[in-house]
Amino acid sequence: MSKFLLRFLCVVGWMAVANMAMAAYPDKPVRLVVGFAPGGSDISGRIIAQRLSELWGQSVVVDNKPGASGNIGADIVSKAAPDGYTLLLLVNSYTINTTIYKNLSWDLLRDFSPIARYANSPLVAVVNDKVPVKNFSEFLTYIKNNNGKLNYGTAGTGSAPHLSAELFSAKTGLSMTHIPYKGSAPSVTALVANEVQLSFGAMSAFDAMIKAGRLKPLAVTTANRFSAMPDIPTIAESGLPGFDVDIWYGIVGPAKMPPAIVKKISDDIAKIVAEHEIQTKLRDRGLEPAFLDTNKTNDLIKRDVARWREIIQNLKLQLDE
Repeated sequence: MSKFLLRFLCVVGWMAVANMAMAAYPDKPVRLVVGFAPGGSDISGRIIAQRLSELWGQSVVVDNKPGASGNIGADIVSKAAPDGYTLLLLVNSYTINTTIYKNLSWDLLRDFSPIARYANSPLVAVVNDKVPVKNFSEFLTYIKNNNGKLNYGTAGTGSAPHLSAELFSAKTGLSMTHIPYKGSAPSVTALVANEVQLSFGAMSAFDAMIKAGRLKPLAVTTANRFSAMPDIPTIAESGLPGFDVDIWYGIVGPAKMPPAIVKKISDDIAKIVAEHEIQTKLRDRGLEPAFLDTNKTNDLIKRDVARWREIIQNLKLQLDE
């Protein structure tokens, strides 16, 4: 047998195996790891997981592994078999983590297979009903009069909300005490209880308490107003020009996943995000449906890692794992 024919048969065999893997996938339950406590970032993940379960005829089980700003969950997935049966709900705070922590066991650009982004959202600056302000401009005056006396809560040290607050402090020259929690839900509970007076986070985490009148949204962190919340101004237009931070949600798996399986998951997420019912569910939770395919998600991850690295270096922040 000639070397050319042998190579040809190997290629054909590899393609056949890849096609069989894609056709069979998934033939058992899929685990979607969420590195945060229930009730926060996992809300959107559960929407996508439930619909994937229906589409695939296999359970997609959401497995919350909170702690260390999501790093525990990322570590689990980075070490999992790259067969598509263990996935990670990727919040873009991981693009911060891979830069700000100096002793991580994983690297976002090296140890994961990007699959898709499905939604994004601004962060929103929220205070509890004990803080005597009606808007962000009034809050700026309030914090100046109470400089160093207020606490702010986040979903964890090094998270996107944490970096947003650090940017706020850097731009205003004002100081607050950071109180990190193990996920969005505990930080919201602390905010309602007035353990902290301010939080930055995704609208989905605060929505119920805002509707109940226990929390007040002051401003969104993006450069432009958010279409789902057009009455809430931006921080940039409320006294801090140039302030621009967002948060987004996607799915990744371990590095070296079969391209056919990556494509299947990405294509199926695209179908789901295009459905009116899913779009409504996401928007009801303060998220904007925003699908990006594998290549564009990879580009987005690289862009955010570079962006946060520059900000973190300017702020001289570094954390131990």
